[in-house]
Amino acid sequence: MFYNIKDLKDAYTAGKKLKYLFFWGHTPAANGHITEACLSQWWPCRFRVDGTEYSCAEQFMMAEKARMFHDEEMLAKIMEASHPKEMKAYGRAVKNFDKDLWDFRCYEIVKRGNLAKFSQNPELLEYLKGTRRRILVEASPRDRIWGIGMGKSNPDALCPLKWRGTNLLGFALTEVRDLILSKDMSGQDPKLPPSPSSPEPLRDRDGLTEEEFLASYQPGDYPRPSVATDMVIFTVTDENEDNYRRLPEKELRLLLIRRGGHPYLGCWALPGGFVRPTETTEQAAARELREETGVDQVYLEQLYTFSQPGRDPRTWVMSCSYMALIDSSQVKVQAGDDADQAAWFKLACRMRSHIQDTELWDLELSHDDIRLRALLEKKENEAFTQCRILENDGLAFDHARIIASGLHRLRGKLKYTDLAIHLMPEYFTLTQLQQVYEVVLDEELPTAAFRRKAAAMVKETERFTENAGHRPSRLYQKNTDA
Repeated sequence: MFYNIKDLKDAYTAGKKLKYLFFWGHTPAANGHITEACLSQWWPCRFRVDGTEYSCAEQFMMAEKARMFHDEEMLAKIMEASHPKEMKAYGRAVKNFDKDLWDFRCYEIVKRGNLAKFSQNPELLEYLKGTRRRILVEASPRDRIWGIGMGKSNPDALCPLKWRGTNLLGFALTEVRDLILSKDMSGQDPKLPPSPSSPEPLRDRDGLTEEEFLASYQPGDYPRPSVATDMVIFTVTDENEDNYRRLPEKELRLLLIRRGGHPYLGCWALPGGFVRPTETTEQAAARELREETGVDQVYLEQLYTFSQPGRDPRTWVMSCSYMALIDSSQVKVQAGDDADQAAWFKLACRMRSHIQDTELWDLELSHDDIRLRALLEKKENEAFTQCRILENDGLAFDHARIIASGLHRLRGKLKYTDLAIHLMPEYFTLTQLQQVYEVVLDEELPTAAFRRKAAAMVKETERFTENAGHRPSRLYQKNTDA
């Protein structure tokens, strides 16, 4: 049997007949039968390794990743997560990650986890044993490492020479199956591969251990960038409304500061600053947020690292940007040391034209009589993080690109999460919540459909609106049990 892409390609080229079993996806069958979906890392099943229980193979893999790089914070989050998607996201956030080291050990980790998974779940074990003499192939069109980078319906899936990925998961499962089958023949239990958490010191091509390498390393041999954080801080406010009987409309706003020094003196920019040697980018973002708005303990997530050459005229500066959502009633805006004014700008970003595969987007921001605008260009399937700034009036650096990227992220996440709750006060009406969704998404939503969607996000309280000039409405809170 073949357990790596090179041997498989050699066998195919030599004319050897090969049988495959393609799998992708992790959803159990409606009739309860075990299918090839059980081969997925995300398939829900309980198993134990070294006394710790896991809910799926993905959780084991991500937990071992956190242990390898000694990130106890991410390890705790991975073990507390209830969905493999969350586990994977926390695994990607592991600190001190070393790609070369991970690549060297991850295959054995996946083998170890799957040997425990299948050995401890009889129904899964029988299915896996029934795949004998077939090469297991993760036909994932999205994964070019653990899968083959194409679906099973692709004619090229039958030719390993044309695979776009290395099928590491498929080979690991094939090897696990053969270990189990060899145990059946020998009568001896297959042994779990040893945990790679405490291996012998690795040596590089020069024969150096990591400790020896670091002792001789000269940081000055390579140019180093400065690292900054830029904060895309969103809130929602009420428009001024003279008619007290009418519900005030909502406005999506973004915090900007006017620069008090060069470069871009007098232009408006996102709050931010350079990361200090004693802090992480996330700590720097939280500090900037607290200094500019006077609040902390709010929703904060990393947006993107902007590293286009020449984005800052001073020097090579990479910006690790963050998105924050805050309730406007909590905020006291104050300009930092490098600014002479801070203000909330009304924000709009709409497509101007779509010709063939090219889109033009107008980004507009306004505050009192101040008007800022930018014209952005991107390909149809291209992310805003890679868009081109064709025109720019009043915004500093490449912040038009960062703002558009943050708004696009916010709009996307509103469609499948309860993220908008972070823009709300503690108590709110369903109409107010719908207004927030509509102003962010820039579209009207059917009330009945929205309320069905919102039902799981909120919980009723015994409170009602008062002195609103119209019939009292019930107030709701975020459903913390959702």
